[in-house]
Amino acid sequence: AATAQVLKSHGIAVIPHTVVLSPTMHMAADYIPAAGVWGDVKKFAEEQKHQVVLKSLKGTAGFDIFRARSQKEVEAAVHLLFQKEYGLCMCPFKEIKDEYRVIMLLGEEKMVYRKQRSTVVGDGVSTMGQLAAGRMAEVAKEGDPKALKQFAAAVAELGGEDLAKVPAQGALVPVQWKHNLGHGAVADHAVDPEMRTQLVTLAKQVVDSIGMQFCSVDIVEVEGEGLMVMEVNSGVMMDHFMAQLGPEGGAALARSVYEPALEQGMRCLGGERSRSRSR
Repeated sequence: AATAQVLKSHGIAVIPHTVVLSPTMHMAADYIPAAGVWGDVKKFAEEQKHQVVLKSLKGTAGFDIFRARSQKEVEAAVHLLFQKEYGLCMCPFKEIKDEYRVIMLLGEEKMVYRKQRSTVVGDGVSTMGQLAAGRMAEVAKEGDPKALKQFAAAVAELGGEDLAKVPAQGALVPVQWKHNLGHGAVADHAVDPEMRTQLVTLAKQVVDSIGMQFCSVDIVEVEGEGLMVMEVNSGVMMDHFMAQLGPEGGAALARSVYEPALEQGMRCLGGERSRSRSR
């Protein structure tokens, strides 16, 4: 949420986030007003017409993230997250066409890829649930248990309204709303050159605004709104990325990112130690 506020102050398009702290956690209780948090939660959900996403403040890889479509689902997600964490983030749910990741080091991009979700093709007659069931049968025949498990997990997160929709003839419809590689999405390096230029330009503006040296910037293309920053990750995770590319290709690309980052970190650490000894 703080990152979103800083980026907004610099005129960068970003999905707004708001923090909600748990009154039951001792490290957060002193920062919560006597009126509590439920009023703010309800107000935010109503402002977004109960189309919101709730996620853990310290969550990673798409875990502990919930989409809510009603006040009941909002409250359920809040209770679940407060059982685990001292706080959570709320943001509006957006109709996202694509999500991209740009890995940045010292103001320069090291890697850009698109997170491609599993999709089904509409026929103008079948519901989303029927199309997903047909695709699941195809995945099962392919004999990859991991792919089947991921696809089933993606379908399980769809709401009843989503499953009842009838996509138009030829429409390419994503099965899951999350773009995480660990939840069924696939890394696609074939990013359009013009789009890549826009993404890198935006990512450079982001790191200049918040002073990050090594991070990954997640950027989404939102229906009717264009490119927006989703989040900035100080922990650059590539485990699922490496798993998809295989041991050789994935490891080589990971080395091209981590080795210069570690070398820069060691240089910075060495400089700090030298300055400490000279004091």
